[in-house]
Amino acid sequence: MPSPSSSREILRRQLRQTRRHLSNEEQALAAEQLTTQFVSSPLSNTLTQNTRVALYLSNDGEISPDSLCEYLWQHDVDLYLPVLDGKALRFARYTSTSKWAENRFGIKEPVASETIDGLELDAVFLPLVGFDIEGGRLGMGGGFYDRTFEHKQANQPPILIGLAHDCQEVAKLPIESWDVPLDNILTPSTFIQLT
Repeated sequence: MPSPSSSREILRRQLRQTRRHLSNEEQALAAEQLTTQFVSSPLSNTLTQNTRVALYLSNDGEISPDSLCEYLWQHDVDLYLPVLDGKALRFARYTSTSKWAENRFGIKEPVASETIDGLELDAVFLPLVGFDIEGGRLGMGGGFYDRTFEHKQANQPPILIGLAHDCQEVAKLPIESWDVPLDNILTPSTFIQLT
């Protein structure tokens, strides 16, 4: 019988391949539908002006939060992007004039003289590789979000919202002790409230 870690790795490879096979048109439609789903969810009333919200720049077939980003900017939300900080993340302000550098994984990060701790944010949209209806979360396997939010208290900010394509849902994910639970999951067709 495979260990939970090896089954997670097999599942991770399969789900990454599935999302990478989505066409550009399917990706663009999913991004628009994700924003529509957000606007109709209770989150849209929670994340209004004067909030600090982090999202990510999509790669490897991840669902794009670009349309969501534009919507939040139009509603005067302060946006942040993750910046590598050793084995965890800090967050740098993201504006239309941000300057860019690539991190050690070849992912763009904003160049910023100041960053904030993840627990200073009001909400974080994080990319998922896989998820289940009970809030099980599968990430890329680096543990960056888990280390960043390992001290987050239940029912305290930031709200952790996993973003994924609908095709990334699985029946049941094997969970590890270090997995930080999500508060919500948002896909193009579904909003799942977990807390």
